[in-house]
Amino acid sequence: MPRVKKCLASLIVCAEILTAGTLFAGEISLPENERVIVVANAADPDSLLVAKHYMQARKIPEANLIAFAMPTAETLSWKDFSESVFSPLRRELTTRGLIDGKVPEQIRPDQYGRAPIAFPQNFNPKNSKNQENISFLVLCRGVPLRIANEPAFQPPLPEPKTPESPKPKHGPLDVNCASVDSELALIGIPETPINGAIPNPFFKKNTTNQPTEKMFLRVARLDGITPKDATALVDRAISAERDGLMGRAYIDIGGPHAQGDQWLNACAAQAGLLGFDVTAEKTRALMSAENRYDAPALYFGWYSRNVGGFFLDPNFRFPPGAIAIHIHSFSATSMRSRNDWAPGLVARGAAATVGNVYEPYLGLTHMPQIFLAELAEGKSAGEAAANAIPVLSWQGVFVGDPLYRPFKKSVEEQIAEAATSPSRLSQYAFFRARNLAENDGDLGKARKIEKQGILFAPGLAQSFEEAQKEYNATGTIKNFRKIRLPEMENPGLMIDSARLLNRGGNAPLALEIYSQLIDGNLIPAALREKIIREAYELARSRADSARMNRWLPLLQSSEKKP
Repeated sequence: MPRVKKCLASLIVCAEILTAGTLFAGEISLPENERVIVVANAADPDSLLVAKHYMQARKIPEANLIAFAMPTAETLSWKDFSESVFSPLRRELTTRGLIDGKVPEQIRPDQYGRAPIAFPQNFNPKNSKNQENISFLVLCRGVPLRIANEPAFQPPLPEPKTPESPKPKHGPLDVNCASVDSELALIGIPETPINGAIPNPFFKKNTTNQPTEKMFLRVARLDGITPKDATALVDRAISAERDGLMGRAYIDIGGPHAQGDQWLNACAAQAGLLGFDVTAEKTRALMSAENRYDAPALYFGWYSRNVGGFFLDPNFRFPPGAIAIHIHSFSATSMRSRNDWAPGLVARGAAATVGNVYEPYLGLTHMPQIFLAELAEGKSAGEAAANAIPVLSWQGVFVGDPLYRPFKKSVEEQIAEAATSPSRLSQYAFFRARNLAENDGDLGKARKIEKQGILFAPGLAQSFEEAQKEYNATGTIKNFRKIRLPEMENPGLMIDSARLLNRGGNAPLALEIYSQLIDGNLIPAALREKIIREAYELARSRADSARMNRWLPLLQSSEKKP
């Protein structure tokens, strides 16, 4: 994902707009959920299923559904997009008075096939009510995903100055491929260009002061490999709002450009300030399945083409409400592929993510540190995503329930509920509350929370945290409590625990954990030989003949496999 050298000021901006007046003066704004407009593909029963599930879950009025037949392919030509998605939707939105203007039938579509939009002579775009009428435009699985580049629509190239001169080539922004979502954000604005990108007025750092700022829309997508994945996005969000987001933060920092590493370092710092325990990996490799990856409530990483690392553990699942982003140029080329990051993260339980349908160039993609900072301020996931990307009419998509607020429930409320109804994730709420107290310099409060957490949240994660602290302080571990393995724990955490115990002088307990890993067939296939060998060598150093005899055949069998 090469960096863009052109500044945003050089991007193409909107055509001239008329001034003065307003269409919706005096209207009273409705609650946010009642201003969500849901778009479904009437030719796809699953699309309607996802739409109805979402509307019922969020109490969105039935009248807010817009469904019409569209192609079922994920990728469309400009002609098909304009005629079968953009124009019908523009007509419906204007007919319902949801966006300013009308679609005049007597005026022919533009050269790209888009139905025109016209305004009264006294219309002033600065008084537009588009965003007041529509909080979010939500596209449901089955609505096409992306638009292919049309070379015939690209800007004409100049002739070479001399016969010997190099043939001119289009620049990186001289393309018209884009995500459907990003193009529909401009559906209320007339005569927008299709080549290149347009500055996003929602972007937190934007200073373009476009006259059409209030005419842009925020767009989200409920999508996934299966219809169940798409509806689960909604259920996970609501679950996390009810119970609170609980878990740890995992930041995979090593990537090809310093700018991206800076973004992810900022994410790690923000996650720490929010009280999350943070694991940061800073090499070019992905976070491995042999390291802990329990309860990743926050995951930000880069830079791999396909899903890999600990995500390949078939038992891996995100905790409810998890926010997960992997930066890659082609992370959402299809929402049907388990190998692409956006659908792959959703399939593994993420509640919100972002992706790119074509090469966006790093500076023009969603910026994760802004996304996380906006969420931490209490903004919804849809608002945070809209504020985190500098351009529209480009390659980005936000996947998730835009109304989801991951920090709606405070950590104080989480630990108060855990005192009477602890869950398998409660221990992480206590970790976070303790960390927040330490961040504030209140060590007495931190120790009190820690002791309270031990009573209500026993488990391997809690034990590991205690053992790590003891080892850091003394170089030995004496008080590692009896291991328990709740549903949420995973092989990576168990491997880390066994290694920590062995370093800290508690080889017998380390061997117990290795036994649970091996005998329970819990080791990911890619690590099987390595971990069995590690366990076997420890057993041999302890003259543990029973385990040696049990593990040697397994080791020999693993060595023979290609």
